[in-house]
Amino acid sequence: MDILLFGGSFDPVHNGHENILRAALDYKHFDKIIIMPIGSPGHKPSCKAPFAARKHLVELAFGDIGVEMEVSDFEGNSREKSYSYITVDYLKNQYPDGKIYFIIGADSAINMHKWMKWEYLAQKVTFLVFDREEGENRQLLQSVETIRQYSPDTVIIKNKVFPVSSTQIRTLAADGGDITGLVDSKVQPVIEKYSLYSADFYRKNIGTARLLIPLMLRENRAKHTFNVAKLAVELAEMYGVDIQKAQLSALLHDIMKQQPEDIMLHRARQSDIIEKIDRKPMLVLHGFAAADFARREMGIEDREILMAIKSHTCGRRNMTDLEKIIYLADMLSEERNFPEKEPLLALARQNLDIAMEQALKDSINWLKEKGGAIDTDSYEALEYFTALNNGGKNNG
Repeated sequence: MDILLFGGSFDPVHNGHENILRAALDYKHFDKIIIMPIGSPGHKPSCKAPFAARKHLVELAFGDIGVEMEVSDFEGNSREKSYSYITVDYLKNQYPDGKIYFIIGADSAINMHKWMKWEYLAQKVTFLVFDREEGENRQLLQSVETIRQYSPDTVIIKNKVFPVSSTQIRTLAADGGDITGLVDSKVQPVIEKYSLYSADFYRKNIGTARLLIPLMLRENRAKHTFNVAKLAVELAEMYGVDIQKAQLSALLHDIMKQQPEDIMLHRARQSDIIEKIDRKPMLVLHGFAAADFARREMGIEDREILMAIKSHTCGRRNMTDLEKIIYLADMLSEERNFPEKEPLLALARQNLDIAMEQALKDSINWLKEKGGAIDTDSYEALEYFTALNNGGKNNG
């Protein structure tokens, strides 16, 4: 089984990538193509768009390539920096009888000696080295001869330069420029509709969140999320809270809710604003994981937004008005149906602090009835709001 491996950031995927892929298919027939977008395991995102968005764009761009194709999430879900030899070991375990052909550029071949465990990697794969320069590239030829000591079938493929780069596309898209002809016709409207590379912080992140929700959440949870955003905006307008912050916090509050448990736990443990993660009930950890996602995948560093995403699961002392709004909007969104909902919704439209006290009481009582674990932060939050309201500040 011949497998073609094509890795990269694909931020975004563009027609130059398609040009390379089609040239590889012209070189020989492959039984399977595996596209491997990188992830963002570090504190700051290594890519401008989150992994799920970039993966979606790759699927759109290469969906009709004519060969069995998989867009892998192996590196996208990696908890640490992914090295090529680790990725290839993973694929070898998946396809023990497969022969892997690995697409790389001329610069990568020339700098192969700097790659982690490059000799080990070279023994596992055959490199297809794409050279965009016309004529003889002596430095490349010398590097490939060294590589062939470990990967004897490695070849150089001359490939006509396609005048586009991901950086160029992002620069154009940041200011609403025309990217027609630079990306696939199915990719362009997604980038433009969701403002994936907009220079405007809220336009970019709100748009990206709206794209991610149906990609990462099932239909009912996605519907809930959009309803939470609708109510959060209404309450933010009523109480003079930044509407864009409320909308963005609401759209991201449940983004990790339906991810595999190990991924959610890992992200929750990376969360560094509220402590005591390992003592928290599983039920509340998706909020902490969502905040980590917002920071690492989307580059959101606004503490108020991150706190609102985190505290929507359990509440806490000294919540900001934004946090209260996200907590209440989550509990009272349009599709929710429980006896106390309408009186509590009316209360939320009158006084956030009194509504929070009642909401926490209702939530704790519901969990007691169900036999569920109750976060100590919820008890502390209830104590805080009860004392605040009984102190005479909210009697009007």
